[in-house]
Amino acid sequence: MKLPHLEWVNQDSSYLRQHQQGFRALRFDAELEQAFKRYHANEYLRRMRWALLVATVLALLFVLLDALNMPEPLRGQVLALRLGVIQPLLLLAWLATYRRALRDHLQLLGGAVALLCGLAVAAIIGLARYHNFALPYEGIILVTVFFYFLTGLRFSTAVLCGWLTLLAYLAVEMSVGLTGEWLLSNALFLTLANIIGSVGCYSLEYASRQNFLAHGLLQDLAEKDFLTGLLNRRAFTERAERSWRQAQRETQALGVVMMDVDFFKRYNDHYGHAAGDEALRQIAQVIGEHARRPLDCAARYGGEEFVGIWYGLSEAQLLVILEDIRRAIEALALEHAYSDAAEVVTLSIGMAYLAPLPHQSLSDALRLADVALYLAKEQGRNRVVGKRQDD
Repeated sequence: MKLPHLEWVNQDSSYLRQHQQGFRALRFDAELEQAFKRYHANEYLRRMRWALLVATVLALLFVLLDALNMPEPLRGQVLALRLGVIQPLLLLAWLATYRRALRDHLQLLGGAVALLCGLAVAAIIGLARYHNFALPYEGIILVTVFFYFLTGLRFSTAVLCGWLTLLAYLAVEMSVGLTGEWLLSNALFLTLANIIGSVGCYSLEYASRQNFLAHGLLQDLAEKDFLTGLLNRRAFTERAERSWRQAQRETQALGVVMMDVDFFKRYNDHYGHAAGDEALRQIAQVIGEHARRPLDCAARYGGEEFVGIWYGLSEAQLLVILEDIRRAIEALALEHAYSDAAEVVTLSIGMAYLAPLPHQSLSDALRLADVALYLAKEQGRNRVVGKRQDD
């Protein structure tokens, strides 16, 4: 995915910071790394399912070939590994991809299954050598290719599986007495297969991380206000509607809040638009820091207006948060010589507190919050005023 024009992205975007820092070690900052893991799990889920299904079918074909070609007692020992270890592991891993609760653990599960299957294949080769049966060692190369390119494993997991399988194969071959040119040749080809797989898998994950950052930057452009980094009006409406419907289902209370910077036009006219933009950025940062829970959100509603929604708090708890916001804005100490409310930039806040009823909409709550904001301005600004739906 192509990166958008970076000058259009809010400079506080975590995706932009990560792009600028780089990720040669295939590692993001902690918060983004967790988001990438979820993105990767969802992006490669279908590939992992198909790869495991194909591997299961191919493993069954090897069961048929071994049953037809191998002598006893080797046949029984090999089929025990194929049917008792490899097949059940592949089937269980395939079924795990359909369990949402296991979605965040698929790398661990997939890596464990891949490694155990690789060790089982190495053991099959060792058994064949022990019984003097001519079984091609190239099967271990097929398993290695499967690790790196088909399962959707990330680089670190795939590398661990591939190189541990190589070591296990070499240990098995030496334990049954294979030495000299044959061992050296086999080890060389399998080492080269791992080197190629490691480089290829690194490139695949690097491209995947680039796509993740591009997707995040595009999402920021679509949802975030360029100046402040808060949600824009459209994105706020979408998220607030989801919180509203959830509150209706769960009979939870909501606080819908309208905020307005006091006498901001006078501030812009006197100090200039650059100073006004910087003031809005600082105010937005304070508001955003107080709306970090999953179902809370804050946005720039337009001009010097901000809006927010807080989920499942008592009225007293929410009033404390809003008063903290008001005090923190005042504590920024941004000089405002032409304000009638204070000598610094201040914020008026109107809150609508209600438990959404079936016949109500988010628009009703916003109108109630707007009434509360009007009252805050009428009462002298730089204050928080709350209204309930039954006031």
